Amino acid sequence: MLGQPLLQVRELSKVFPVEGGRKLVAVDGVDLEIVAGETLALVGESGSGKSTVARCIVRLIEPSGGDVVIREESILRLQPSRLAGVYRKIQMVFQDPNASLNPRMSVRQVLDEPLKLHLYLLKSERAARVKELIEMVGLTAAHLDRYPHELSGGQRQRVGIARAIAVSPDIVILDEPTSSLDVSVRGQILDLLLDLQERLHLAYLFITHDLQVVQHVADRVAVMYLGGIVETGPTRDLFADPRHPYTRALLSAAPVARWGVKRTRTRLAGEIASAIDPPDACRLVGRCPLARPACASAKPPLLDIGAGRAVACPVVVG
Repeated sequence: MLGQPLLQVRELSKVFPVEGGRKLVAVDGVDLEIVAGETLALVGESGSGKSTVARCIVRLIEPSGGDVVIREESILRLQPSRLAGVYRKIQMVFQDPNASLNPRMSVRQVLDEPLKLHLYLLKSERAARVKELIEMVGLTAAHLDRYPHELSGGQRQRVGIARAIAVSPDIVILDEPTSSLDVSVRGQILDLLLDLQERLHLAYLFITHDLQVVQHVADRVAVMYLGGIVETGPTRDLFADPRHPYTRALLSAAPVARWGVKRTRTRLAGEIASAIDPPDACRLVGRCPLARPACASAKPPLLDIGAGRAVACPVVVG
């Protein structure tokens, strides 16, 4: 990876208390880095902890441990009074655009709000910026006086994207931004995101379970399983030669886009383990065809295997 990281996530963890004094470990020691202008895809099955990582990064929920550094400044150690300046650098687009759009506010008000909060602009300057934003996402000034319920799902997501880029952030977290949209609209939104990335030199943390989307938009991939990262690497290399047994199973289950291309299915035995009070061991140990006795005795670290890749499996690395 080239360049100084814009975003560094270090040993991030999130533990939720559950009944009986037990603990649900949703995120367990996650490390991520993103540089300017790149897209890192965070992939994994539902329940792997992807969205929890995103919400911890922007402090929608408070992490239990670790650190999040944006442009060499830790946002987890800052006083609340200084957070506004940092949040100008990182914004978020949600799976459901209604999560970020107040139904009582017009599109104009939705886009004007972050400008009031973060930028010292005159009213006329804000009005000009709102008009610029709505046009940047492929809508028109006629949409500004509508309310979210008067828009289609794709239009609402365009407004959510416009709101996210309103204050010119460095990084945008995209949490399943197309999964709730019709198939015909998904490609349009992806093309919009790629166009905005090029025009504004944005970095994306793209959270998704759609591996075809990953191949289309991502420079690098981080694969999550039960709260931890099990493999990272450049997208093309990881898809061509997955190393971790979970990554192999995940990719083999994805649809093949090219007619006539067959893929050997890798299946994992048993059920996904519980994230409640997990043992200090590889989370895949009960399902992995490569498991050894040592896999049940300690959680494996991510091991550098060169060419920008890392795998949390000593058996594979050898």
